[in-house]
Amino acid sequence: MQITFFHDVLCPFCYVTNKRLRKIVSEYKDVHVKHKAFMIISSLEDLEAAAPTPEDARELFKSEFSILTRYFPDYDPKKVLDKGKIGHVWSLPPLMACKAAEFQKGDEGHWEYFSRAQDKFFMEGENVNDDQVLISIAEEIGLDVERFKRDFKSKEAKLAVIQDEEEAKAMGIKGVPALLVNEKWLIRGVQSEEYLKQVIDDVLTYGEPKKIELKAYWEQ
Repeated sequence: MQITFFHDVLCPFCYVTNKRLRKIVSEYKDVHVKHKAFMIISSLEDLEAAAPTPEDARELFKSEFSILTRYFPDYDPKKVLDKGKIGHVWSLPPLMACKAAEFQKGDEGHWEYFSRAQDKFFMEGENVNDDQVLISIAEEIGLDVERFKRDFKSKEAKLAVIQDEEEAKAMGIKGVPALLVNEKWLIRGVQSEEYLKQVIDDVLTYGEPKKIELKAYWEQ
């Protein structure tokens, strides 16, 4: 069984889905998660126009970070943002870095890098557009750092991100998180662990969702 996970490092809802999906998939041997990039902030220029200063950008991000308090009551977005490291941050650089990790260690490498990058951003208040932050993540997860340095700003990494996004849009996916089950059934938005587990159990047992009704992506 394959689950294709469309996501963005900067997406708080993806953060929640990622935590839940990692926990659930660890209980199964026959579920492979494929990772695809989808930019929620696709233009640095547009962000700078909307928020001219780094302080303005942090104010803009406040509502995004506050989303996590719905799922993690002890989370303090102010504490994270007050570190002052997050300013004009957009989606492409960390997603290209995820692709560079994927070039080395496949989907598992992508997933490990993505998870650590999200923790750096949402929990540690680090600027995931900063080269040194991105390189430090590569070091932490045991990548070949010299190769990573060549790859994470390469044309190949950028093209891989663009191709993922074009694939998503061709299927009618306009936002993330989105999970595509066996290249057919589409799950949108944040779902509970019980919901995701039920879908996996049904597909592994019956070859299709049973207890939870899902539509094919072309029907949505």
